[in-house]
Amino acid sequence: MTDVMKNIRIVEVYSDIAGYKKGASLGIDALKASSKELNADYFEKLQFDSIEDDSNSEGESQFAHAKYADVIEPIISKLAHKIKDIRNENKFPIVLAGDHSSCAGTMHGLKMAHPDAEIGVVYIDAHADFHSPYTSGSGNMHGMPLAMACAIDNLECQRNELSEKEKEYWEKLKFMASDEPSIKPENVVFCAVRDYQEEEMDLIRRHKIPLYSVAEITQKGISSTVEEIFKKLEYCDHIYVSFDVDSVDPLYVPGTGTPAMNGLSYEQAMQLNIELIKNKKVCCWEMAEINPLYNNSKDDSNRIFKILEKVTQSLLKNY
Repeated sequence: MTDVMKNIRIVEVYSDIAGYKKGASLGIDALKASSKELNADYFEKLQFDSIEDDSNSEGESQFAHAKYADVIEPIISKLAHKIKDIRNENKFPIVLAGDHSSCAGTMHGLKMAHPDAEIGVVYIDAHADFHSPYTSGSGNMHGMPLAMACAIDNLECQRNELSEKEKEYWEKLKFMASDEPSIKPENVVFCAVRDYQEEEMDLIRRHKIPLYSVAEITQKGISSTVEEIFKKLEYCDHIYVSFDVDSVDPLYVPGTGTPAMNGLSYEQAMQLNIELIKNKKVCCWEMAEINPLYNNSKDDSNRIFKILEKVTQSLLKNY
């Protein structure tokens, strides 16, 4: 293992409890199978840690508006502390996650490791993930990680009354790193978001969060888009890139729990992540919501693995 490789650490998060459809926890093993099939030794070359869902939870959640918050909270907490430890060793975490609720843990962990820093977030996703239990129609917490990290309730758009226990867990999920938000909403940039609710769009407008649509990314091209993103976040000390595979059009990658039409092409997703990772301020990259249960064929997982492999190669070159 080269010295540069020792500076990268993979964190596997085996949980899909916060998702709408189960199966995303199988995504990591699908990537490992693809690595073997393509004769890559990716998972043999890098060091990694695993975070499991130890709850064995079955049946309905006791909560209506923050489903399985009691199960999700310890997973997110474990991930946050793992990210903090990795960053404190000056290493680069690559997070391979099940459902996208985990990225709240990544953002809290970055705040723990860099308490006085400005942290920027490039969020590549079909969905805004900006609901809180007060605004969510489904109560599925994979739609809430940005609200957790930014500690936003969005009571202006409230539609739900929470139980005391739900409130208690929601407060824990918001203030895991400190008694202030881990991420400022104005430090977020969205890419490829196209499936959102009015409550989320209300927040995006209120905080003037840039949203690069697929059409805009196509028109500007990847290099210009990335250049603009980093210009917007130039005051940030560290930048985190979160890549949900449902940002890609299901024509190319159907294997995800909440597909949305008119997404990025496979090539755009590949190039966007490769270009972003080249920036020295990027300190963490995450990939989530790979669900092999919805693949057309094993080629779908192979395609996603190739994005992981190419992004890592680009990182190694520039690290």
